[in-house]
Amino acid sequence: MREARAVRKPASAAPDRRERRKRATRQALLDAANSLLASRSLDSLSVDEIAMRADVGKGTFYNYFDDKDALERELSWYVRARMETEISRTNEGVSDPAERIARAFCYVLHFCLGAPEQAAAMMRLFPHATDPATPINSGVRGDVTEGLARGRIVASSEDVAVAYIVGVFMAGVNRALDLPSSKARTFAIGMGSILLHGLGISRSQAKRIMAQAVQSVLRRSGVRYGNQDTGYRLRKIQRSRSR
Repeated sequence: MREARAVRKPASAAPDRRERRKRATRQALLDAANSLLASRSLDSLSVDEIAMRADVGKGTFYNYFDDKDALERELSWYVRARMETEISRTNEGVSDPAERIARAFCYVLHFCLGAPEQAAAMMRLFPHATDPATPINSGVRGDVTEGLARGRIVASSEDVAVAYIVGVFMAGVNRALDLPSSKARTFAIGMGSILLHGLGISRSQAKRIMAQAVQSVLRRSGVRYGNQDTGYRLRKIQRSRSR
């Protein structure tokens, strides 16, 4: 008669649990900082406040970040990665630079209407977002480069076009934070049409492009925002960084 063999648990089970806890704690600190940034600048926040909001001890903060600057760098990367990925997804299959800019504008408004606290935090994380050279503007610059090369848009230089587009985007975010959702469509079409017209698109064509972008992007459903689904969990960030 054969002896029954004891079933061994995988040796990696305990480390996996530890890693999950570590990821959860790191994410809690990032979420806490993101939440607090909705109403205050990072300079005005203390490590104690961030740790308290994350429900961890102050010492735990320093197990994950050297200081607030290190946390800000990671959070900025986290927000930028989310925006870049979602805008890329929104523009998938769209080749016209003018339409891509219009759809990106609609996505930014869509994001702000769905997650106003995160939008406010984003504004505080990127005070120099209108700088054409800042990494968060790489996607816009790509569309501008192609648009100018194809003669689809007009501007005296790439930098001027990027600064103009991002400036309108930021103004749209500021307004959207106080805008009732019932007025979002009209606002998006109006402001977006001005944006495209400033890039050399005729008024009638600009309005048509924006109306289509609003219909496609701003009205879509099933997109979750908020602290329970911040779009880029730490696990996804680590996975993409390792590639």
